[in-house]
Amino acid sequence: MTIAQTPSITHSDRIRQLAETRRQVLLGPTEQVMAAILDHPQPAALVHAFPEEDLHFLIHDIGLSDALPLIALASNRQWEYLLDVETWRRDQMDYPQASTWLQILLEADPDRLVKWCFDEKLEFLEVFLFRNIELRVRESEQDPSDFGDGFFTDDDTFYVRFVDYPVATPEEETSKTRRNETLGQLLRRLSIHDHPGYQGLLLEAVSVVPGETEEELFRLRNVRLAEKGFLPFHEAVGVYQPLRPEDIKAGREKTLRPPSPDGSLLPVPQFTTTFLDGDNLLVRALKGVREAYVVQQLQVELASLCNQVISADLVVVRGRNQLKPVISKVSGYLSIGLERMTEKIAGGRETNASALLKRYLLEDIFRIGFAKALQLKWQASRWRKTSWCRAQQVDLTFWEEAWLGLLGGLLIDKPKFYDPSNTGSSYRDFQTQEEIEATGRGLGRVMALDQLLKAMDLPMAAIAGFRFLTYKNLLLTLWTRASLKAAPIDADTSSIAVSLSAFREFYTALWTNSKGRRIIDDGKRGEFLGWVADMSGLSPVDLSDLLGTVFQALFDQIERELAPVQAGNLDPRYIHLFLLKP
Repeated sequence: MTIAQTPSITHSDRIRQLAETRRQVLLGPTEQVMAAILDHPQPAALVHAFPEEDLHFLIHDIGLSDALPLIALASNRQWEYLLDVETWRRDQMDYPQASTWLQILLEADPDRLVKWCFDEKLEFLEVFLFRNIELRVRESEQDPSDFGDGFFTDDDTFYVRFVDYPVATPEEETSKTRRNETLGQLLRRLSIHDHPGYQGLLLEAVSVVPGETEEELFRLRNVRLAEKGFLPFHEAVGVYQPLRPEDIKAGREKTLRPPSPDGSLLPVPQFTTTFLDGDNLLVRALKGVREAYVVQQLQVELASLCNQVISADLVVVRGRNQLKPVISKVSGYLSIGLERMTEKIAGGRETNASALLKRYLLEDIFRIGFAKALQLKWQASRWRKTSWCRAQQVDLTFWEEAWLGLLGGLLIDKPKFYDPSNTGSSYRDFQTQEEIEATGRGLGRVMALDQLLKAMDLPMAAIAGFRFLTYKNLLLTLWTRASLKAAPIDADTSSIAVSLSAFREFYTALWTNSKGRRIIDDGKRGEFLGWVADMSGLSPVDLSDLLGTVFQALFDQIERELAPVQAGNLDPRYIHLFLLKP
């Protein structure tokens, strides 16, 4: 009788199986994640296979209270990552958050937390206790009542009281109550687990030098997080330092390591690539990378770059919804960087972009992409300092909604693309080079119009006092006055507004009947262009090339809004494209 041999499963096979299971879990609905993990034959191994970043996001997506079984299965390394990202705000420990997470870990696995505190997190616990407890050691003949109210003890020798602090809101009162309950439970469990160790912990806690201890804890935390791309702020902002394609140094080229002899793949963050969608050049270039080990290393590098951007932007990211805009930003600027780097390379753009991903650091490609947006910001800032608008103290609303939005996105620290169709905020990060070029064209038109108004040298008194002054009604009103041969505008002109009777004369001559509808013919449009040329000193051809689309849109708007209105029905209250006297 022959006994069938069961094929042995190697360690590499197990890692691959866990990686595939992990990927499927992350792709599934959040409400089914817990069941999928707990129903796995080896749930602890599956949880340990999650990169710390993915597990952190997953816990928040599920909800902290609902994710307690998942937290209980997490490794000490994963617990440490949770404390690293949750209990610090820049270079300061967030003690209320530390209390919250100690409570979560206490609920998840109290015995393991106690052992972990004694074995690995003693300094963290000491400085936490220093900030939150008072200690009195009773002498043999001393009465406990001498210590005051609020002290409790496990051995009639070491008396502990929680540090009190003023609270201003019910939420703060609830937080303090929760801290007291958490500390009380933790101290009792520490005492039961190892009472001499507990006594030593209390003595060390009240004598610790908090500044030095916190500084060392912060340094070690930064070392751990730097391995994942979470650099300190002053280092992380280097990701926004502009870089030109021709300035990439040869020494910055990456080294791609081939797979290990056993072919095993290390766990890499999956959430980053889960949201990497769309049809930009980056996504298409990644599809052209065939080697599995290269794809893996690019995933690690991409996750690290996202983490660096999170650090540089000083944002708190918990869960998929908060991670998605970060990935969109990184993806967009990487795509723009690849577009710039492949502009002058012969051959297929996607193929060249795939080769660049293998050759250069993603951080450098990101910097090349961001530099393009930063150049627009610098151009807008330089123009703003010497603009006619600023000299005349005219608000940016002068440029109306579309250009106001464009300028608003460029005049902030990290430039944004104005997209009024975007859900929520009208501002988002640039996604393609075409968006940057379109924004540049819009900025160029604003600057040209501003220069035009500067050349007209209008006295401010003549245009002051209008609540809804825009470049449209200012230009059209000036043209109206010129057509009517009104008196020149000088320092004695109190207002450029046109009387209703005079405007009716201009308005009647403005229209031409064509196929049963009123239009503004090419002759009138040509008169406007000639007037602008005379006022600016530019040729009509140059003006048409620079601002032709702007003027075309302006006359199209006049036709849409005023063509149905007869001259006798004009009412200054309802006309905003011309400045009329009441």
